[in-house]
Amino acid sequence: ATTKTVTLTLSRAVANTETVTVSYTKPESGAVVQDAAGNDAVSFSSQAVTNNTPAPGDTTPPVLSSATVNGNLLELTYTDASNLDA
Repeated sequence: ATTKTVTLTLSRAVANTETVTVSYTKPESGAVVQDAAGNDAVSFSSQAVTNNTPAPGDTTPPVLSSATVNGNLLELTYTDASNLDA
């Protein structure tokens, strides 16, 4: 593998900053993890791995509090406008 990556499929999603442990037991025969030179990876256990994927942004939509028409202007007021993009 030119990317030097082993992809594991986990039984559940791992939360941002959560730490899980990973173990690998080299099989006696058959397919094994190898480096580019063909050297077999050694067994290891309880290797701590932390999910450092950035947390997703807030996707909760703002809640509309009121709408007022003043002449040719429509004014929308939200209950929590602190995170609205001007």
